[in-house]
Amino acid sequence: MKNFPHQFNDLTKLFNALSVASNLIANQIPLTDENFGEKLTREGIYTFRDKKLSIDDFLAREQEKPASNRGYLTVSRDIRRFFELMGFITVFPDKTARLSPAASQLLRTDSEDIRNELWKNSLLQLGLEGTDGEVSHPYRILLKIVNTFPGIDTPKLMLALEAENDSEEEFERISNLAQRSIEQIIEDTGTSTSMAANAVKILPGIAEQLGDIERVNSKAYPIGQLVITEDEITTEEQPARRARADFRGTNSGDIARDPVLNAVSSVSIDLAEAIRIRQRRLAEHQEIVRQLAASNESKGFQLFEGKFDCLAIKGDTALLYEVKTILESSADEEKQTVKGVGQLKYYKYSIVHKQMGFSKIKKRC
Repeated sequence: MKNFPHQFNDLTKLFNALSVASNLIANQIPLTDENFGEKLTREGIYTFRDKKLSIDDFLAREQEKPASNRGYLTVSRDIRRFFELMGFITVFPDKTARLSPAASQLLRTDSEDIRNELWKNSLLQLGLEGTDGEVSHPYRILLKIVNTFPGIDTPKLMLALEAENDSEEEFERISNLAQRSIEQIIEDTGTSTSMAANAVKILPGIAEQLGDIERVNSKAYPIGQLVITEDEITTEEQPARRARADFRGTNSGDIARDPVLNAVSSVSIDLAEAIRIRQRRLAEHQEIVRQLAASNESKGFQLFEGKFDCLAIKGDTALLYEVKTILESSADEEKQTVKGVGQLKYYKYSIVHKQMGFSKIKKRC
């Protein structure tokens, strides 16, 4: 089983640790175990059990131990290796280091959504070499295992580090192992109980934080793939909006305002393009809604917006609109059409009929 750093999986801690590494690099301080470990301790990222000790007292006591027994040095070494595997830093023989563009972008962004997608992209690209020289991508394999075996026992996700490479033949071997008991897997892979436990300390926890899997009663389940539609941009939704009414008066000048979108810089990552696609779809969606609103308003209709895209009222008649943009694929056409028709039916009854009192409702998708 391949060795993988197993200190902590909290993304906030990892982000703060990367910030510490960045500061050391910026100040031209070598990223040695001692320098990095001490800074991680002073910043409260690495913590120690005896809370009665000051940080200086703790570090002084650690100096009395052999270097191999100093916990803060072990943590700094593991976290540095994790960042190297993620492609965030390059450490040279003299322990000077360089921060990668991906790490710099991660540290710069204030958007949790984009930050999570940058984490995810780096994890998907993370390659792990074994003693035989073959490289596998453990995060991809972990997600493949969970999607292949929904409800798999979380400890079995150690198999993400067992794969020698990314081939279908190797995944078939992993799949066969996944159907055995934990004890059988440990025996068949020649690993130890402690190594097996370490193998599931990091990646499953991170995958859960990134929304790729969920764990219920020690079992792991997949969460759907990223949906690239105008509806799925979460940065537009404001918490206060949930407390508002489901409809409100508007006009063609105020309806479907352009969202405040997070800027995505040009970096060579797969998921950055997904963000751009969603932004383009939303911009196109909003323009169509504005045109519909202007057309209806010019004919004397009163306009409303809310969970639906547009509602045009004239007399006792209501025109309900739900707009969907469609990519050039039959799968996207089906997905968006089904979603749009379902929303029209639901909003027609729950809002336009039940709350607003209209019975003559014409639906347009």
